Amino acid sequence: MRLLTVILVLMVAGLQWRVWFSEASVGEVNAKQERLAVLQAEQTRLERRNETLVAEVDSLREGVDAVEAQARLTLGLVRENEHFYQVVEAVRPDTITPPAVDPARVTHPAIAD
Repeated sequence: MRLLTVILVLMVAGLQWRVWFSEASVGEVNAKQERLAVLQAEQTRLERRNETLVAEVDSLREGVDAVEAQARLTLGLVRENEHFYQVVEAVRPDTITPPAVDPARVTHPAIAD
């Protein structure tokens, strides 16, 4: 009877060791589940980004309007009979830094050749 009790205690101890300390332990499983959740969130974000890029490519393939909009935005496209106005916001004079002047290139009107 005593031998049977020792065997059962050793078996329970072995099983408990596997539950708490092996590669398939409770801590490892929880860490892997958290990592899986992070990876799934990243995959979802990348899938949305891919859908957006596919929609953009499709619109560029199908319509001239999307190509024209991109050219206006990135290249400054202006069509004939259109006027381009650039609005420059006011700048305080005390924030303007004068450009550096090279003394060797400064010419004086009185000393001109």
